[in-house]
Amino acid sequence: MRLNIFPIVSLSTIIAATTLAGIALAQAETVRIGGTGGALGGMRLLGASFMKEHPATQIEVLPSLGSSGGIKALLAGAVDIAVSSRALKDEERTAGATSRLYARTPLAVVTSPDAPIAEITPGELAAIYAGETTRWPDGTIIRLVLRPASETDIQLLRQLSPGMERAVDVAFGRPGLVSATNDQDNAEALERLPGAIGLIAIGQIATEGRRLKVLSLDGVMPTAVLAAQADYDFVKDLHLVTKSDTTTPAMAFVAFVNSAEGQNILANTGHSPMAE
Repeated sequence: MRLNIFPIVSLSTIIAATTLAGIALAQAETVRIGGTGGALGGMRLLGASFMKEHPATQIEVLPSLGSSGGIKALLAGAVDIAVSSRALKDEERTAGATSRLYARTPLAVVTSPDAPIAEITPGELAAIYAGETTRWPDGTIIRLVLRPASETDIQLLRQLSPGMERAVDVAFGRPGLVSATNDQDNAEALERLPGAIGLIAIGQIATEGRRLKVLSLDGVMPTAVLAAQADYDFVKDLHLVTKSDTTTPAMAFVAFVNSAEGQNILANTGHSPMAE
């Protein structure tokens, strides 16, 4: 008869090991990150790599707060790092916030995967926003997914062509349009609704694995390489926002984002790294 012999571990040894594990977990510092939804997927990827090298630090990425919400949370001490798609306002700087540009990612016009289109011109896009074009070439109803007027995406869209600003104003007056309050709601609506069209950053598509069709705009496909060009304007700037009393672990994460490893992660996920 073969006997399976296992080492005998005393109860006191198990208790001691469990206690030590609990102490280690309790001693681990948590860095909380919150802000614009378009940057959260990238923060999660960066955080996972950072924690492999810094096991004593836990990176916690909160659900979307928006740029302004993230900065408010930072100033209130609710998060350690904010991510923002806009520059700081004077009152935010006065309150103690400091911003660092860490990446740029191109904004893209996208459709649901089944939409029968691969390219679009600014004029055609303006006609969709204005409600002048309401169906795709195969007769499918176009479902425009609209972002709030204050969003960076909308501000960039307004500058796309002379007729786009008027078209955006008309869109906000159209009844029944789908409105997405944050970046994740926007991505989910674009994926879910047949015939949907809207805006999303390439970096968000890549880091969240979104199933969306990216359209060429006026014959140009949005790429991270294109985003690095100073004269390319249809792009979102992403900032890390901290304060003078930001914790050492949080500042170590900021340094990691700007390191060669962090910049490589960004470059492989639709971003143009902008390390200072």
